[in-house]
Amino acid sequence: MSAREIHVVIVGVSVAGIKVAKTLATFSKSGGYPNLRITLIDRNAYHYHALGAPRSIVDKEFGKKLIFPLSTLLTSHEVDPYSPKHQFIQGELTSVTANTVLLSDGQTVSFDYLVLATGSRNKLPANLRSQSIAEAQEEAARMFDNIAQAQSILIVGGGAVGVEMAGEIGHAYPDKTVTLVHSAGRLLPLNFKPALSDGVVSKLKRVGVTVYLNEKVAIPTGTTFDCSIRPLTLYGASGREYTSDLQILATGTQLHTEYMETLESALGTSLRDSRGGIKVNGYLQLDSPKFTNIFVPGDVNNLPAGAKFALKAAEQGASVAQNLIALIKAPETGRPAVLKPWDGSLMSMILVPIGRNLGVFQGMGMTLGHSWWGDVMARNMKGKDYFLGQKEKDFPIRKTF
Repeated sequence: MSAREIHVVIVGVSVAGIKVAKTLATFSKSGGYPNLRITLIDRNAYHYHALGAPRSIVDKEFGKKLIFPLSTLLTSHEVDPYSPKHQFIQGELTSVTANTVLLSDGQTVSFDYLVLATGSRNKLPANLRSQSIAEAQEEAARMFDNIAQAQSILIVGGGAVGVEMAGEIGHAYPDKTVTLVHSAGRLLPLNFKPALSDGVVSKLKRVGVTVYLNEKVAIPTGTTFDCSIRPLTLYGASGREYTSDLQILATGTQLHTEYMETLESALGTSLRDSRGGIKVNGYLQLDSPKFTNIFVPGDVNNLPAGAKFALKAAEQGASVAQNLIALIKAPETGRPAVLKPWDGSLMSMILVPIGRNLGVFQGMGMTLGHSWWGDVMARNMKGKDYFLGQKEKDFPIRKTF
């Protein structure tokens, strides 16, 4: 058993960060390193299970279940519950140095190892803006109420999230006018087969959703999208008018990695790509030989779009955790740590529920777009609860809100 004091700081507690934290905490409790201490840092007091957002906007009770308190994530993993070592700090990361992180409230936290898993931010209602649990619950309920009251809804963006939202609204509210507009010639990410998109268009029509492809919608400068009721007319490049009383913008995500500027200034070189993605090597370490103790899994790194899925974020988190364990154990062995690269595989499988009963699937050599087997796969594998049951296993101790 090692008596060394080891401090791992994980900033950003979503899919990748949770995987790293749970793996390291389990290792600390059972692997002979009782003085391994984990500090979790996140701008929010909760983790939001964003995969379930499409269902939450039509099912208020389901939406309540998507918000998990971060303060108890590692409670069951303490070596001594009466003397807890792991902690959660709610705060906004503003800068990173070689061995400290600085938060917006002026607090400085030192580390031996740092995991930057701050992810990307989606627009409402695919994410929440509130930072407290109570306000997040109110925000989710407000979006549900607005969707319920709106008579016409426009969704701009036909990736998986936009498609799932359109499908859920169309299924739950057959009397509403639901329109989905997408700038490309087919729906879903382009690394999936065209036949999948064809099936999505057909099944969206079955739940009453009108789909327009190859149509770029002009968004006036300063227009906000907060899932509120607001009569608005937007114009497509074709000249078509899209008038609705609620609009959802489901296009892309944003990275906020300004906190890297201090480290970049110290090195005299950029550590981010043009999009703001943090550059990593094959081991998911920061792409600088001076900082092998900093890892960057998940959406915030500069890996290709095919790596920006929840499943891949979890895989990257698992890879980072195993390499951190190798580094932690190395001093006791007297040998250099042998790290394993992440396999680099991109997402080749996708499940897209379209309402409660329909859906499409690609994977395992199959493309099930029009087929009723796509409905079965999407409904049974994802559409039942959008993987909420799996997420609940990460939070066995959960407060009642």
